[in-house]
Amino acid sequence: MDRIRLIASDMDATLLDQNSCLPPDFEQTVRALAAKGILFAAASGRPLYTLEAMFPTLAQEMVLIGDNGGAARWKGKDLFVSEMPAPGWRKLTALTRRSGDVGLLCGLDAAYAEQRHRQYDRVFRHFYTRVEYVEDLTAVEAAADKFTVYLPRGNARQAYDAVYGPGCSGEFSVAVAGESWVDVMNPGVHKGSALARLGEMLDIPSHSMMAFGDTYNDAEMLEQAKYGFLMENGSLPLRQRVPFLAPSHREYGVMQILHRVLEQEGLVCPEDFKKAH
Repeated sequence: MDRIRLIASDMDATLLDQNSCLPPDFEQTVRALAAKGILFAAASGRPLYTLEAMFPTLAQEMVLIGDNGGAARWKGKDLFVSEMPAPGWRKLTALTRRSGDVGLLCGLDAAYAEQRHRQYDRVFRHFYTRVEYVEDLTAVEAAADKFTVYLPRGNARQAYDAVYGPGCSGEFSVAVAGESWVDVMNPGVHKGSALARLGEMLDIPSHSMMAFGDTYNDAEMLEQAKYGFLMENGSLPLRQRVPFLAPSHREYGVMQILHRVLEQEGLVCPEDFKKAH
């Protein structure tokens, strides 16, 4: 049997329910895990400052992995940050303009969008609690760890296949982060590499890791952890890449598995869980 020491979870359509709310017993469960020596990490496309606002009482118990692996923080201290070079994200700004899409620069302290895209402010602030509007995104002088593309028509997968996958191949790490988002980071940066790096820092092997996610930007993380769970509501093509299935986020599927881990004192084996394929 394996002893679980680190559990990472995506947020939207994974840990959060259909109303984007945390499970009612989430804080209690994280503290119970911590008491048994099991560290919980929120691994999100959201930035660190948004995650800190979501978990104000759990700063000592939780690791925060933001911007799809671009940065991580624990107990108020940055564990690592992958800052994007300005020429790179300025090139991405030009690409979004040519494609007629909406680009946001994900700075370490705020997200930056052009004034002409202010109509999407409500959507932006759902994920980025600090948004600054500028006339020209390429003129921004700020440290950033991610560039994201918002697709109002919900065609992120098509945009990735036609524009951002081919246009960024080899130069950036690109991921579909939901129906309306394509995230672009430095090469090799994704949730999976962040989880691996965290494991190296804490001396936690992959067979002591568990992870939860629902879509393409979670794939590497679900492969990095021996116990990687795709949500039942997740992207169907990922079932061939991921070992296990968790109940839907509408049923608080992550919490169901966490409760089992607690009941078993952190000791699990593959036969304990539903296979994805």
